[in-house]
Amino acid sequence: MNIDHLKYFITVVNNGFNLSEASKKLHISQPALSKYILKFEEEERVDLFYRKHGRLLGLTPSGENFFANAKGVVEAHDRMLKELREASKKVRGVIRIGIPPLILTVLFTEVMSKLILLNPLIKFEIVEAGAFELRKLLAMNELDFAVLLSPSELNPQAFVEVLLKKDDLTVFLSSSHALAEKEILTWSDLEKEKLALFNESFMIHHLLMGKFRALRMEPDIQILSGSWDFLLEVTKDSEMVTILPSPITKFMVTDGILEKKLLSPVSWKVVLTHPLKSYSSTLEKYVKESIVEYFQKGKDIVPINGESEEEKPL
Repeated sequence: MNIDHLKYFITVVNNGFNLSEASKKLHISQPALSKYILKFEEEERVDLFYRKHGRLLGLTPSGENFFANAKGVVEAHDRMLKELREASKKVRGVIRIGIPPLILTVLFTEVMSKLILLNPLIKFEIVEAGAFELRKLLAMNELDFAVLLSPSELNPQAFVEVLLKKDDLTVFLSSSHALAEKEILTWSDLEKEKLALFNESFMIHHLLMGKFRALRMEPDIQILSGSWDFLLEVTKDSEMVTILPSPITKFMVTDGILEKKLLSPVSWKVVLTHPLKSYSSTLEKYVKESIVEYFQKGKDIVPINGESEEEKPL
């Protein structure tokens, strides 16, 4: 558990164990917050909360002790950052970033939390929407940045794309499924299977439909949904199969579901996009460099240094 997760834990307690209220204040989704807590408890083999019917009721003795220690660590961390910020110039402003809900949960929870927590003088407006809506908002200059899947279908003469993450779409199915014994699946293996897929508002849906058309397949789609949690759950106790980005495995807390790679898979390429500019503000440059270097080089997020307000190339 890192410092951000400690803050998640403290926020849950300070909001009366109400995950919905805590997630709003943390700017992350409620399912993601719940999964962080469950994952930490499972990894550390400890119960931090008393529960009833899935609801958090209070802290266990271990939870009380952990809460007291966590507050001390976070307070020390915050003092350190405050002193660092006071030694630098104060860069203020608003940044509008559009991120599809799936990508926000799977890839951007930590990076956005850090950008927000480390830069209290910067207001980050996060717009959660599908790719089609985000492209429209970007074109109307209502977003500074949008996170999309490639191909984004944006005009390369007017917009810049930077690759952040490349992975594959993989198959998820029940451990009791007839295909569970196969190490690698082929597309023909899926031709007769009942599929549960993302709906038309997701670019993943259109990527898969393009693949099916190229292979002249007629997929047996039983369910279309906008929730990856639901798509995973329906495979657990059924013969249904779903196809999702491989990084989702980091957030799986349900046993009995297997991930299977596909031969000749569909690529899942996440890109950061923004309008093409000759110059950009220090704030825009900071946000872009922070996100790109976080994903491409594994660099941690640091507060904006505010050394110069001069306009610089983006």
